[in-house]
This record gives sequence, structure tokens and C-alpha cells, in this order.
Amino acid sequence: MKIKNLSFKIGLIYTIILFLGLSGTINAQQEYKQEVRGVWITNVDSDVLYSKDKLAEAMDYLASRGFNMVYPVVWNKGVTLHPSTVAQNAIGVKQDSFFATQGRDPLAEIIAEAHRVGMEVVPWFEYGFASSFSENGGHIIAKNPHWAARNANGDIVTKNGFDWMNAIHPEVQQFMLDMIQEVIENYDVDGIQGDDRLPAMAAEGGYDDYTNELYKSEHNGSEPSVAWNSDIFMAWKADKITAFAGRLYRMVKSVDPNLIVSLSPSIFDFSYRNYLQDWPTWLDSAYVDVIHPQAYRYNIADYKTLINGMVGPVPNSPGGIVKPNYRHKLSPGILIKAGNQFNGPDYVKQAVQYHRDFGIKGEVFFFYEGLREKNQFVADTLFKYFYNQPAILPIRNSQIRRPKAIIVNETDADVERFGSWSITDTPDGFSGKSLRAQPNSGAELRYIADIPYSAYYHVYAWIPFNSTATADAKFVINGKNEEQSTTFNQRVLTNKGWKQVGNVYFDRGLQQIVGISTDDITDNKVLYADAVMLILDRQKSPDIEIDVFTTNTEDEQGSNLEIPTSVQLHQNFPNPFNPSTTIRFDLNKSSNISLEVYSMLGQKVATLISNSVYGAGMHSISFNASNLASGNYFYQLKTEQFTATRTLTFIK
Repeated sequence: MKIKNLSFKIGLIYTIILFLGLSGTINAQQEYKQEVRGVWITNVDSDVLYSKDKLAEAMDYLASRGFNMVYPVVWNKGVTLHPSTVAQNAIGVKQDSFFATQGRDPLAEIIAEAHRVGMEVVPWFEYGFASSFSENGGHIIAKNPHWAARNANGDIVTKNGFDWMNAIHPEVQQFMLDMIQEVIENYDVDGIQGDDRLPAMAAEGGYDDYTNELYKSEHNGSEPSVAWNSDIFMAWKADKITAFAGRLYRMVKSVDPNLIVSLSPSIFDFSYRNYLQDWPTWLDSAYVDVIHPQAYRYNIADYKTLINGMVGPVPNSPGGIVKPNYRHKLSPGILIKAGNQFNGPDYVKQAVQYHRDFGIKGEVFFFYEGLREKNQFVADTLFKYFYNQPAILPIRNSQIRRPKAIIVNETDADVERFGSWSITDTPDGFSGKSLRAQPNSGAELRYIADIPYSAYYHVYAWIPFNSTATADAKFVINGKNEEQSTTFNQRVLTNKGWKQVGNVYFDRGLQQIVGISTDDITDNKVLYADAVMLILDRQKSPDIEIDVFTTNTEDEQGSNLEIPTSVQLHQNFPNPFNPSTTIRFDLNKSSNISLEVYSMLGQKVATLISNSVYGAGMHSISFNASNLASGNYFYQLKTEQFTATRTLTFIK
């Protein structure tokens, strides 16, 4: 189908895009909660990462049950699951052998599939500063003997079966920082996560030559205590781990301040006594954005006791390990599966309800395999009672970082088809079928999409697989003042599914985005075509604001969880609107304010607030424009020291 009246279509899109919730946009009238709903994706006791099809299905499953965060493992058993030049140079292994043999990058795959359905991805560096499991240090220490953590006997430190690197050694620290930096620079992720091994070190360590000399240099030549758990020695080692947490946080934020630093330590003070994790100090030092203490218990009463230790014995208590001003960062880890042991729906329902009773806005589950049929469909229980309303992260300040992908199927009405194409279910495509065309037949497809935001996008094509297909499936992207192309071999099974074609800038509006033609085929084989997909690139377009209307951030007892740190005027919702809309603003302190609406010529048309004092917190006010003409207006918030302006659109 060829495009007719393109300018009319563009205008129509601008008018209805927010009301109809088109693919890649946000339904303006939908209210969002502010919660972390996460799950760890492992490569142990789970097969999700070992199959592209299972990985894609898992992301669909999680999104349909209301989850908004996934934490895929990327560093485990002393190797990375993704190709890593840092790891290759430092420890001699570029990638886990299974994925290397298959030519796969599971991190890139899960990023595409999770972002496709609107979930954030936070890579999980599970092994942290461990080097191996019961292998006397394994290949890492064999290549770098001076990296080993040593106990008072001079042996490699082993705790719970894990052999440890010396997390105080500068080379070990730099290795970990470099490996994390490599990920956040090479992949469009949403943060990073450490756990009970990052930042951490088995407390029995500290007796290697480097650490011994460092301690003496800071204690007037005195040797470390022969007792590894002496108060002074423990505090000194824990301070070094805390200092590394600060280095890690600053490094991540220097690359991208919008990335989350998420940490999941053991329960305090077990974490301190065993792994030198003084995480209350991490919170005090602002070295973590979201914290998930591993509250792993099989008895719900024991679990509630751990929660009370964090936030106090009753809701709104000033007591507990996590101070009231940090509780918006707290999303405990809930155990649902370990080996053949499970915590089922009744346990999870009680645990999450206990969180909400205490104003805790989120949780993360260990791990994915415990959400489905093996465990009485825990995810269905979560959706029924807690997750049936969409949610964004509390840290995101009422903005969606990951809108759902824009997907254009090959049979959509606005896809232009030239020449002869036939629909086939062999091979299958993203939606079950694909298109087929003969080589050099002049057949061509042009994909058209409604681009909701002027920004950079990752552009993907869904590649069908057939052993007799062409190796010359060339996709051409038509970005703003730029053309990119990539050719895929449709006879290679590992290419099946979403493959990234390129990354370009698109202006907002209706336009051609991708083309494919049989004229580019040189091997005289059949060409297959399927869907294309656009995912907003947050590395190159970090400032795109996608506001949503959020429910009250007060807890069930009515107390504010957090005072805003600055004055902010939010985009009205819905927008466009008829005849009423809601305007929200945040105040970091009690202020005398005015809120007024003006025409585009600067004429005041409404005064919503006139020199009135509002307290610190989040506020909203309704604006009814039924007495105004359709058109664009702007609204302005003024305090004693602050002025902010935004535009709104009224359509009768």
C-alpha cells in the first residue's frame, strides 16, 4: 500500500497518538505505580539464556505479568557470558564457551527482547570478586597469582566453596571497573548490579603481601592483627570495600548519570561479619541508587523479622537499619527457588503485602524459574494481587525510560509492497508467518512507521531461517540525513530472530524507516522478509522525556516516602486533552507559588494558583479549558527563586 496524503496522516498522528496508545507511545490516561518489580535471570538451574526462543518467550511472560525489571547474569564462573575484550586481556577468556561456540551474545539478545516489551535491563555481575568454585583460584588466579586473597596461613581464601580474589588490590579493582565500564559503554543498558560478592571480600582475607604492606603504611608500621575478625582490622578492610563502592558509583555515573547502581548484599550485619559489606554506610554515602538485601528465608515469620530489622517494628518507624530518608531505595530480594526448595504463592503474597504495609515499593525475586509452573505460577499470583497496574521505577521521577518498541509487521497496512510477494508459514516469522520473494524479481518492501519522538533508535529486523534462503538479505535504514545497511545470511540458524541492522536518528512523524529488495541478491536464492523494530536509544538520546501520571507516592499510612530534592514542573496528563487535564509539580520546600496558563501570544487565559503557599512534596491541580478555543497553550510555575514553563494542547 502506498502512502497517500502524507501530511494529513502526520497531522492526524500528532492529534491522536497519545490517546490511542500506538506502538512505541504511552497511553496518557493510564496511571502508573512507582515500584521495582524485578527478577534475576541466571545461567545456573535455568535454561532461559541457552535458547533465543525461550529468552524471548520469557520476556513476553514477565511483561504480561507486570514486571518492569530484569537482572540477567553477565559474569559467572569466572567468565563473561558476553564477548569481553577486558576479560580476554586480563584473564585469557573472552566469553563463556557455550555462547562463543554458538556465536551468540545473550546480553545483546536479552536487551533487545526486554526493551521490546518495555522492561529495563540491569546486568548482574554475579561472581563479583570470586575467582572460582573449589578450584584453588581457577584460571583467574593461575594467570594472576598476585590477585588472590590470602588468609593468615597464606592460603587462597575460600568461603562457602568460593575462592576469592583480593578486592583491595588495585589491579583486581581495576579489572572489575573495566569490565563493568565495557558493558555500560558497549550496550544500551539501564544500570548495573552487584551482589553479595560485589563489592565484597571474604572477611578472612587481608594477609597477602600487598594488603599487608598497605595496612602497615596506614598504621605506623604495625602488622595486621593475627585475628582476621578483630574490630580494627575488620573495620579497616570494610572501609576499603566501601571506598571501592564509591569508585564504582562514580565511574558508572560519569559514563551515564541515568544508569542505576543497584546492589544486593547479604543481610546486615551478616554481610559485614562475613563479606565486609557495610551497606548502611553505602546508603549514607550515596553510593547506591537501589538496594536489594537478600532476605532469603523459607519461613514467612522469619522473613518478616528481617524486614522489621530494615525498617522497624511498625510502619513509619524511625528505627531499622535503613533510615527513613533511604527507604525509597529499598526493594528486598525474595527467595522463591533454590535447588528443589520453593517459596510458593502464599508465601510471596504475604511477603509483598508486608512490603506494601511498610511502605516498601518493590522487590526482586530469586530467580526466574520459580515464577512459573514449577512453583504454582507465582507470577500469576503477583499479577492478580499486586502487579496488574503498570509501574515505573521510583528512581525515574515519573518518567518511563523504556517505552515499548515500535514494531512494523511485514503485512501492516502502511508497508509498501512492490513486485510479487507471497505469504508463507515456512519459515515462521515474528508473528507466525513471513513473506517470500524470488531472487532478482524486482520485489521490494518499504517499512513505514509513526515515530513518536525525535531521537536515535536501534533498528532491528526479524530474520527468518531457511536452509535454502539467501545469504544476501540486505536491509537499508533511511534515517535523517543518513543511510545505513546490513546484510544477513538467512541460512544461518543463529541469525534467526531479532538482529540489529543499525542505529540512526529519526525525526518525529510518519516516514519510511527500512527497505529490502530482491535486487540486492547475488546468490540467486529466495529472500524472506518479516517484521522490523525500533527501540529508543537511551545512550544517544538520554534527554527524551516520557512522562506518565503516577498514583500517590504516599504509603498506606499517608506519610510521604520522600521529599523531592528540587522544584519540578511535570508535563500535564492527558495531553492533548478535552476538556480537563492534570498538572503536577514538586516542591523541595514550602514555597509561595503561582501557576498560570497563557496563550502562545503571551496572553494570560487562566490563573490556577495565585501567590499561595504550598508545602514540600508532590502536588497536582486540575485545569478545565472548556471555555477556551482549541490550540496550543503554555503553563508556567513560579516560586520565589524558580520559573518553569511547559506547553499543552487543547482539542475540542
